[in-house]
Amino acid sequence: MVKKMNLQKMKFFILALIMISTVSINTFSAPKETQKLEWKQISLEPDLDGDGIKDKIDVDYAVEGNSVHLKFTPYLFSEKAKFMKGKSVEKTISKSEFEVKFDTFIKGFIAEYPKKSGISAKSKQNTQTQIPEKQETVKPATPTGTKVNDGNKKTNLQNDSQKNDKPIKNNTEDQKTTNMKKAQDSIIEENKKGDNSSENTKTETPKNTSSNSPKGSHPYIKEFSAQRPKNLTFNFQYDKHSPKDMDEFVFIKTATNIKKEPSSNSKTIKSASYSQKYKTIGIVGSKSDEWYEVFFDNQIGYIPKSAAEKREFDWNDMMNKVEKTNKFINEALSANKKLYVLDDYIPLGGGENGKRDKFGNRANQSEFGYLDKTFKDYINIPDRTIMVIDEQNDKYIKVKIDAYDSGTYYLKPSTGKYLKDAGITGEITRFIYVDRASQNEMIIEKSGNDWNVVTSSFVTTGKDSGNSFATPYGTFLIAYSKPVMQYTGSDNKTVVGDAKNAVRFSGGGYMHSIPSLFEPKNTREQRKAATAKKIGTYPESHKCIRHYDDQIKFIYDWLGNSTPGHKEGFRVPTVPTVMLVK
Repeated sequence: MVKKMNLQKMKFFILALIMISTVSINTFSAPKETQKLEWKQISLEPDLDGDGIKDKIDVDYAVEGNSVHLKFTPYLFSEKAKFMKGKSVEKTISKSEFEVKFDTFIKGFIAEYPKKSGISAKSKQNTQTQIPEKQETVKPATPTGTKVNDGNKKTNLQNDSQKNDKPIKNNTEDQKTTNMKKAQDSIIEENKKGDNSSENTKTETPKNTSSNSPKGSHPYIKEFSAQRPKNLTFNFQYDKHSPKDMDEFVFIKTATNIKKEPSSNSKTIKSASYSQKYKTIGIVGSKSDEWYEVFFDNQIGYIPKSAAEKREFDWNDMMNKVEKTNKFINEALSANKKLYVLDDYIPLGGGENGKRDKFGNRANQSEFGYLDKTFKDYINIPDRTIMVIDEQNDKYIKVKIDAYDSGTYYLKPSTGKYLKDAGITGEITRFIYVDRASQNEMIIEKSGNDWNVVTSSFVTTGKDSGNSFATPYGTFLIAYSKPVMQYTGSDNKTVVGDAKNAVRFSGGGYMHSIPSLFEPKNTREQRKAATAKKIGTYPESHKCIRHYDDQIKFIYDWLGNSTPGHKEGFRVPTVPTVMLVK
């Protein structure tokens, strides 16, 4: 039923486009000058070379009479976190055949693209494909907006591609169908509306809204209907890894089937594999047989609760913490109190492990914050924690820390040497929020009286096990970033690997790219690809926060550099930036 609806919708758009074009031709049938084609652009993100990482195909298109001219340009995501441009392929499809032939051509293009493991199997039928020529480095860009091209007309390709139904490595058929349909809808809908807007590199989502999904007919045991904060906008500066309508979702922890109804005997709509994520609307069923109601591909489905876990992009908690932190800072500044940061870090140093405190933090690269003057019970205060000094004498230093229940803690006088001026002279305008339970990250900055989401993504945080530590809970002032971070082996002395674009937020805890050991060299890229696939699943790092290579490169550049020429290459952010770890 769903496929028929999609097909009918597609035919409607095509018919509308033809009618509009016909009216336009009849209306302006008087002698006229030859008009230049108006080119626009959309993008797809398949895995072209079979390495498990998204690449890109830019599709430029223009309508001329009864023809749609197309230009397909592939970009491979390289090891240097940049897109490498391949050779473009041009094609012309009539409007009457657009639905079928666009889908057929792009599927064949992806299937026949050379894979890293070798050349892909040839199609049994004739499919036009193109092997990339010499490649050039191109900076990644958000693939949105309109591209205007006043150049020559595109060359028509005479032989249309035949249908290719072979599966594509690392891309499910459902994902392909959704992407192809979005691409077709975009081209047809754009031309139907006659949209002549200029190119825009930002992706905009209406303020304080998230898409309203249809609901099933079953009563909810619990309904998920969180509203986004009113003072938060979603004009992404980088959104390659940013889910747009996944505020509340389920993470598949055990492979299962998505059912048409909340019953194991119901028809299976599709299979759900480990680590896949689906927007969830609520929980239905009974206490002994609960199901997540999910929305995907314009349809409702049901996943057994035992096979998934509820996660979220918690915009409301983020904004509550932002407001709480800035209130703490403003109150301190109004009282003429200086803000301090704990600076207790030795590069490549280990440090004691210790028991977890009530916030789950261990003593590694931390100092004790005692609950009273007896210096008995304490919490572990991690490096880069923000605080104010309420009282200081030769017996103790009394501090207040917003992150830990706005509590008052006592430091021994010897700890005073680790308290440094935070350099904060006003409220914080940039925040990085990390949710360890949901394995995701949101980044915002002040925009007038409101806040705007700059980017968001899934991440991998630290695991508390053996010689590794959980990413610490708290509020931390970003120290600096640097081009490369090295890390040690089990002896805490020997450097065994590294990661790029590292941003230090607490002790030896960095935000960074996909890390890897130096040896064995011949498998390093394969090992990095395997690690990247685990992002957004479960905590696994040694304390740091792992990112997709291109995601952290954007953050690294966004933070800026107020200390150019630093002898060690350290880049202090251009404005104070705070990380909030949930």
